[in-house]
Amino acid sequence: HKFLFACIENKALMVKIFQECGEKEFVFIRRSGFYFGFVFGLFQMGIWFVYSESWVLPVAGFLVGWVTNWLALKVIFQPIEPIHICGFELQGIFLKRQKEVSEVFARVVCVEILHVKAMWTAIFQGRLSKNFFAMLRAHTLVFTGKLVEEIEPLAIAAMGAEKFLQMKEDIAQKVIEKIPTVIDASYEYTQEALGMETTIREKMGELPPSEFEGVLHPAFEEDEIQLIALGGVLGALVGVLQIFTLFA
Repeated sequence: HKFLFACIENKALMVKIFQECGEKEFVFIRRSGFYFGFVFGLFQMGIWFVYSESWVLPVAGFLVGWVTNWLALKVIFQPIEPIHICGFELQGIFLKRQKEVSEVFARVVCVEILHVKAMWTAIFQGRLSKNFFAMLRAHTLVFTGKLVEEIEPLAIAAMGAEKFLQMKEDIAQKVIEKIPTVIDASYEYTQEALGMETTIREKMGELPPSEFEGVLHPAFEEDEIQLIALGGVLGALVGVLQIFTLFA
């Protein structure tokens, strides 16, 4: 819940998470434009030699740019499950890096979102903070009672039952007031005890490929058609530039 809320509230943070997790995939998309574009460009050149109408260049450029980006995205996320052909294993580039991506994702999330300070801030100031402080008061009263259990009869005789109960309430109130100011001393211990980064990394690494694919792919899916269309538009512009170059 904390992770989803933080990503919704802070778009820049979500972008940072996906950029770090998919760094190599973004590099592949940039480089694939050259490799795939060169191969498809050879077909475009062959068509031009056979049919040299001016409109062929921008149309072919659009198709080359469109198919290049579409193919790059497919290679990143497909196939989801590994396929073995002639001794070679075929799987989406992102999915092959599951262990590596899990490590990066866990580190970024724990540093930026699920760090101990943020957790305690949510506990002290969140919508359920009243429940936490009520529970803290109850446990403090029980702890104080056990602490003075052996001398309780003497304390009641000396102070009176009403003042003894008030003393326990005062102690509980002091604990409630002071704990937000001293809790930072427990950050290191809490971080080690919870081991969230290790847990997230291990659990993500154990996900089946079909579920792991849903970690980063949705970030691409939202703008996937725009990315593919952009490749087509840039290809068409290059085609127009070629027309002016060839017929100038």
